Amino acid sequence: MRSQVISESFTVAHVDVLYVAQQVNLDLQALSKAYPRLLSLDRAINLFNSCTTFLVNYAVSKIGYCVHDPKQSNLVYHELRYEVLYGGDVSAISPGGRRIGKGGHPIESIRIPDSAVFTPLVWWSSHMLGLSEAEQEQIVSGTGWTIPRLSTGFNGTYQGGAGAV
Repeated sequence: MRSQVISESFTVAHVDVLYVAQQVNLDLQALSKAYPRLLSLDRAINLFNSCTTFLVNYAVSKIGYCVHDPKQSNLVYHELRYEVLYGGDVSAISPGGRRIGKGGHPIESIRIPDSAVFTPLVWWSSHMLGLSEAEQEQIVSGTGWTIPRLSTGFNGTYQGGAGAV
């Protein structure tokens, strides 16, 4: 089974947060359509809300959404990963000067075992790591995430194919 990793990099200025979050939201909806058993639309919306909160607060350097199998050493089947670079403008610009996005492209589902699961991932930014635990608690409050000190890592197994990391 090949791992399919789709990775985008966004440079984010504060005014672009909703634009970038919208692109992620469209991708989450596409992932939900491809794997409705693993990612309900309600959960996708909650993840969009968390993503927006994290972007507004400069809390993450990467965001990922992964379909993997813990019974097979976390073999990754699909992963969407976004690198967030703060301080600029969104780099995807149309010839007419308008921002464009790639969010929402259909995701082709593949046959996965019943033991496969969906896991959202965050890589905390240096800004977030430099905040006090009380400030971190404020940011993660209501998102379903824990502060960085209490977060657990994810080690996926990627097999073959373009995009595997």
